[in-house]
Amino acid sequence: MARVTPNHSNHASSEEEESDGRDTRRKKAWQRYYELNKDVLRVKARERAARAKQRRLESETPEEAEERRLRHREIAARYREANRTKIRIRAWERRWYR
Repeated sequence: MARVTPNHSNHASSEEEESDGRDTRRKKAWQRYYELNKDVLRVKARERAARAKQRRLESETPEEAEERRLRHREIAARYREANRTKIRIRAWERRWYR
């Protein structure tokens, strides 16, 4: 039986199609990179966060620290309010599937 091959031209029909293919390849390459280097990247992220925290603690006044904590509390409350159902389902699943 003869093999049927699709007709491919040597160039993309538009620049948009060409960039979509490039973006897809780029995305897959980054996914592969992150998968291969996951452990190293996690360590680097933790170190970066620790350095940022140390810088903040050294330069922040007690008033600024309290203001930051208050902002964080408000944002957390807004998140809980917006995602109340999702949070309850996750809690239920944690209890149920233990």
